[in-house]
Amino acid sequence: MAENYTNVEMSLDDFNDDETAKRTSAIVYLSVVMALGIPGNLLVIIVYFGSHGRRDGTHWMYIRALSITDLLVCTVAIPFELFQQTHQLTFYSAAGCSIFRSISVNLSLTSSLLLIAMSGNRLRRVCQPLKKQLTMKQGYVTIAIVVGIALLFCWPEGALSGISLERLDNNLTGYDCSFSDRFRGENYTTIYSTVLLTVYISCMLALVIMYSIVGQKVIERTKFQKSLRRKYSVSPSSAVTETTASENLTTDTLDEKSECEDEKKSIEMIKHSGIIENNDNKPHKIKRKTVSEKNPSKKVTRIAFVISFCFILSYLPYVAVKLNASVIKGRFVRTPLTNAIFPILARTSIINNIVNPVIYGFLDPTFLLNCKMTIKQILCIKSQN
Repeated sequence: MAENYTNVEMSLDDFNDDETAKRTSAIVYLSVVMALGIPGNLLVIIVYFGSHGRRDGTHWMYIRALSITDLLVCTVAIPFELFQQTHQLTFYSAAGCSIFRSISVNLSLTSSLLLIAMSGNRLRRVCQPLKKQLTMKQGYVTIAIVVGIALLFCWPEGALSGISLERLDNNLTGYDCSFSDRFRGENYTTIYSTVLLTVYISCMLALVIMYSIVGQKVIERTKFQKSLRRKYSVSPSSAVTETTASENLTTDTLDEKSECEDEKKSIEMIKHSGIIENNDNKPHKIKRKTVSEKNPSKKVTRIAFVISFCFILSYLPYVAVKLNASVIKGRFVRTPLTNAIFPILARTSIINNIVNPVIYGFLDPTFLLNCKMTIKQILCIKSQN
C-alpha cells in the first residue's frame, strides 16, 4: 500500500529524475569527455592554424578539418547529449530534437569520412609516389564532397526524429527525444539505422584494408633499403642520409619536405620565447630529437595510422551495441548494470573526437613545442591583465 501511495504522489519530474539517476554514469562520462575535448581541440586549432605551427600540404589540411569537426562535436553534439540524458521524459521540443540529432549524425559522419579521405591520400603517397598527388585545391574539393555526403546521410535523421511518447504509471506520459511516433510500426527507422551502421562498418573495414596495404609497402621498402646497404656496404651515416633522401623523393612531395625546416623554425621561436633554457644540456637534447625526425613522411604516416586505429577502437563498442540491439530488436534486460554500461558503450565513438590532440602530442614534437609556447603566451596575457 505504501508503494502504491508513493506512485500516486510521483509526478512526471519525479519519474524523469529517477531515469536521470540511472544514467549518472553516462552523464559523468560525457561531462569528462567534453571537459577534455574542448581545450584539447582548441589547442590543436590554435597551433595548426596559427603562424607558428601551420603547415602546408593535404595531410595537414585534413588534420585541420578534423580538429574543427572534433571541436564542434565537443561544443554542440555532446552538450545536446547531456541535455537529452537529463530530460529522458521531459523533452518537449520536436524541432530541437530533430535538429540536434541530425547535427550529431552529420558531425560523426563527417569525422569518419574525413579519415577515409586522409587515409586514401596517404595510401596513394606511399604506394604510388611517382604519380600526380592530390593538390591543395583538390583537397578542399574533397572536404566539400565529404560534407555533402554527410549531409545526404544525416537529413533522414532529422526527418525521422521527434518526440516519442512513453506511457508511465499514474496515467502520466513521458516525452522522449527519439524516432517520432509518426513512424512507429514502419520500417523507415530500421532501414535508416541499418544504413548508418553499414556506413560505419564500411569505414572501419576500409581503414583496415588501406593501412594493411600501407604497412606492407613500408615493410617491403625497408627490406629493400637494408639489402642495398648490405650489398654496397654503405656506412651508417651515409646510409641514413641516402635512405632519407630516397624516401623523401619517392614517398612525398615538396609540401612534406619542408616539415623539418618548420620544426627548426618552431624550436628557434620557442627558444627566443624563453620556454627552453639556454644551457648545454637541453638544447642538445632537443636538437637530437629533431634530427631523429629525418623523414617527415614516416611521421605523417604514423600519425595518420594511429588516428585511424583509435577511430576503429572507439567505434567497435558502438557497433557491437547496435548489432546486439538489432538482433534482440532493441529490447535490453533492464538491470542497474545495463542502465549504467550500455549508454556509455553506445557513445564510445565520441572518444575519437578527443584523442587526436594526445596523438599529436606524442608523435609530433613540433606540435608539443608549439603547445608549450601557446600556453605560455596565454598565461603571460592573463598575468598582464
